[in-house]
Amino acid sequence: MQQKEKQIVNHGWGHSRPVLIALALALITMVYFAFSFQEPSSKISPALKNDAPPFLIRAFPKTDWSKADPAVTRVLSGGPGRDGIPAIDEPKFEPIGVNNRSESVQAIVLRDGDSIKVYPYNILVWHEVVNDTVAGVPVAVTFCPLCGSAIVYDRRLPDGVSTFGVSGGLLESNMIMYDRSTETLWQQSTGKALAGKYFGQELKRNQFQLMTLGEVRTKYPKAHVLSEKTGYPRNYSSNPYSGYDISEDFIFSPSFRDTRYPAKTIFVAFLFGDRAMGVPWLELRDGETYTTEVNEQEITLRKQDSELSVTDRDGQEIPFYFEMWFSWAVQHQTDGMVFDPSRP
Repeated sequence: MQQKEKQIVNHGWGHSRPVLIALALALITMVYFAFSFQEPSSKISPALKNDAPPFLIRAFPKTDWSKADPAVTRVLSGGPGRDGIPAIDEPKFEPIGVNNRSESVQAIVLRDGDSIKVYPYNILVWHEVVNDTVAGVPVAVTFCPLCGSAIVYDRRLPDGVSTFGVSGGLLESNMIMYDRSTETLWQQSTGKALAGKYFGQELKRNQFQLMTLGEVRTKYPKAHVLSEKTGYPRNYSSNPYSGYDISEDFIFSPSFRDTRYPAKTIFVAFLFGDRAMGVPWLELRDGETYTTEVNEQEITLRKQDSELSVTDRDGQEIPFYFEMWFSWAVQHQTDGMVFDPSRP
């Protein structure tokens, strides 16, 4: 009886073996395809999984989406995709004497040892990021035309020097950058990491000046200006956002409007401790010195020969940047303070 049962069992396995093998292969195939075609969004923390913008996830599959600010769920596409607005990685410069742009063109101005480097808005508006080295420091010269934010950041990250590019995403009309070494996403106006390896960290701001080309020509006749020979076919004599900076209209409306000032008014801004300070730029008169108090400490603003300095009570320089009022206000609804020397 035992021998017969053994034969019956063996006989049964012999007939079903091809079927079982086929089923096993089918199961393996299903598992393989399930993991092979898993959406990148599965890496996102549960709170973001259903709401993160797919265009951003597709553009940055190497980003560690498990570390992300919930604000990324509100990121919009600006139109051009990743690097559709190309950063300048190998900037070339020429003497300011050969530059024929209007005296009124604004520019970011940096001191490079004994020399002066100038980055005009008519170029920055087309590229938004220039990766350069100034005074031995690797920097990213950044400008977002939709919110008028001009900021210079240090490119040295905890794991080494990186270059930055334009992601194609916008948060509250502000450009989102990314570093090419880790593909961490950074908000340009705040310098804070929104998603990726460096989530929770903040870029270091560097000192610079905002001047017109006319002011630079007068004060620094030997300055060198970013060349329009960038290697990209752009019309640097035209502004793709012409009229935007004098209009109350938006291409991408902010989620909050503070109507104390016209939306596009340029403010100079800086951080001191846990407070953000905004000052209407054109209310600071040349040759004047102003004082205000932040966190019970006196802060001094001095404008001389078109250049600004912001110092604490010990005379230490505080890095500042520039941004349109609407953008600064929406970013600093809870920690912002305004100092306006024209208003009591």
